[in-house]
Amino acid sequence: MKEAIRQRARELGFDDCRFTTAAAPDHSPALQKWLAEKRHGEMAWLERNAEKRIDPQKVLAEARSVITLATSYETKTRVTEDEKGKTGVIARYARYADYHDVLREPLKSLTDFVNQSGADTRSLWYVDTGPLLERDFAQRAGLGFVVKHTNLISARLSNWIFLPDMLTTLEL
Repeated sequence: MKEAIRQRARELGFDDCRFTTAAAPDHSPALQKWLAEKRHGEMAWLERNAEKRIDPQKVLAEARSVITLATSYETKTRVTEDEKGKTGVIARYARYADYHDVLREPLKSLTDFVNQSGADTRSLWYVDTGPLLERDFAQRAGLGFVVKHTNLISARLSNWIFLPDMLTTLEL
């Protein structure tokens, strides 16, 4: 089943696809401490959804697996006529179409594929918009490793990657 999901993910344009359990993320205690110390500033939603971030079962009852995906945004495009002469620093991921919009349809398609894989399978997908600690799951699944600057680095894809993920009741 994993290989079929991985193949479908590649067909939909994802650069990598890995799997891990839906057990609590490794950094749950650190997140709780960070929130208790009020280090999240004005990001009130982090505190509001903290119980979901540390317990995937509160996001999707009976969740068994997390499918972690990687989509590279490292591009080697030339500067267009439109961009010449413009100044300012813009984050690489923000130079193009909004990745939330770009990844929505492929994620919906992959979710439909996964949900058709087993009786009563339910799945939820997120592109850094949900209460999942995607870096923890991506690292645990083997997509890469989190380093000092807190980004996940993939040996194959570098750290210029989006980390969409899917929580599912399917045992993978």
